[in-house]
Amino acid sequence: MSALTVRIALFCLLPFGAIFLLGAMPGVAAAWDFANVAGFIAGALFLLLFGYTGRPLAQPRHDGKFFMVLHRDLSFAAAVLLAAHVGVLLWDEPLVLDELRPGAPWHMLAGTAATLLLLAIVPLSLPAVRRRLWRKHQDFRRLHYLGCALIVLLGALHMIGAGYYSGAPWKAALWCLLSAAALTWPLLPRATAHHREGPRRRHTRYLASRLGLGVLLFGLLLAGGYALLSSVDLPLL
Repeated sequence: MSALTVRIALFCLLPFGAIFLLGAMPGVAAAWDFANVAGFIAGALFLLLFGYTGRPLAQPRHDGKFFMVLHRDLSFAAAVLLAAHVGVLLWDEPLVLDELRPGAPWHMLAGTAATLLLLAIVPLSLPAVRRRLWRKHQDFRRLHYLGCALIVLLGALHMIGAGYYSGAPWKAALWCLLSAAALTWPLLPRATAHHREGPRRRHTRYLASRLGLGVLLFGLLLAGGYALLSSVDLPLL
């Protein structure tokens, strides 16, 4: 469990450091910087969901419910951070609303489309809903992957097109590489865990919920820390 927590934290922390701390741009305003980091962490978590798809992994040795709840709660954490991204931007600068309408720059339209698609996918993915709409789970998984892949592509266009924090070509290339890796990962063959590796710990779904909440708080902490750091005259890397 501790190894899983460290992996998730590093997946959020390392790209955050590369995008926002290396070759850092001057802070705009505390609320603005907070909102943009929150949106970036939401995007990073969304990429992470392609690795933790809900299928049991060899480690940690928890039951299947753990991985299903982990996928669900990480998606909820990403949705909350995305809501913070949009909500704080609109609160800080109401004119941002003009960037959400038809005729806005293409990268803003891509971000709006990704958000709307996510708002549709989250409720459709809930067990009580998807079981009514899809008789075969494989059909749901196929459409779910395609919809999420489209969100990843639109999100990449949005982040790279916005360009202020990620304007350097190598930063855009890094995000493209992470996005491609995330989209490819579920398609790779993966060995199933064997029973001889030992029994799995049961009734662990609460651990996944705690981890999901911890990831959400970690993302908000990163956003808040960067907002404070960018508002003072301390040099970044």
